[in-house]
Amino acid sequence: METNPTKSIPFREESIPGRHTIAYRTRDGHRGFPVREVEVLATPEEIRAFVRDGYLVRERLIPREQVERLRAALDEAVARDEHLETGGGKAFGGVFIRHLMDKHPTFLELLHFQPTLSIARALFGPAVQWRGFTGRVCYPETPNQETEWHFHQRVIPDPLPPLFARPQTLDVLLYLDDVDDRNGPLCVIPGSHHWIDRDLDSNDFADKPGQITLRLSAGSCVMAHGALWHRALPTQPGSTIRRLLLWGYGPAWQKQAIYGVKPQNGLTAQLLANPDLDEETKELLGAAGYM
Repeated sequence: METNPTKSIPFREESIPGRHTIAYRTRDGHRGFPVREVEVLATPEEIRAFVRDGYLVRERLIPREQVERLRAALDEAVARDEHLETGGGKAFGGVFIRHLMDKHPTFLELLHFQPTLSIARALFGPAVQWRGFTGRVCYPETPNQETEWHFHQRVIPDPLPPLFARPQTLDVLLYLDDVDDRNGPLCVIPGSHHWIDRDLDSNDFADKPGQITLRLSAGSCVMAHGALWHRALPTQPGSTIRRLLLWGYGPAWQKQAIYGVKPQNGLTAQLLANPDLDEETKELLGAAGYM
């Protein structure tokens, strides 16, 4: 298999309202205090809004022809996968497939996807890594295609230790099909990623004060803090298939996601075996950038 780890899925420039540059200087005298510039595909105001609200939406970010490529790649990967997860019940309905970047070369084209990667670097600093790559498929006229209210960083102790290092992650939800009221739209509670002193029970599907429903066109992207409270609403009669790609970023020194069975010789392992692989790709795959 021949892969180009720097090739990236195209995106629609008109979906990006502005850009700015951050020059990070690392306090490492042994390396001469290196400076790393990051062009952030967002305005400074959007970054501040993300910190406040916990999410950012990019409408129709991926062109239609690229959405169709990603759909075909996901359908192909699901058809041949032996480790599909289908037992989520009502709490986490649909079919889940893990480690997509190891299973189909099309998904490697999202490894350096700047509309999301640059925002992770604006939030966490220049050294970030991927945290898993999952596909989710919800089928029409099928029960239990919703999810309960949940968040992805459930490790906050009570009481908080004085030097507790709170996990900070960015999750990306890329919709490959239109999501309207029939197809089970996404609900989020703005600002809920700050609620580290509140419990969230399991099997909670009730409406909540302040919730916002996001109805999105295919190719749209939602970036959310890992602690943002969110859920997918149930599908309704007349719905169509709903395909979704989910991946995340965190600081390079955090552990990666633990879900799924990773192929022993997957595509990312083959990349890392290349002695000429660039340092940025190693960093994104968790093999550099944390010292």
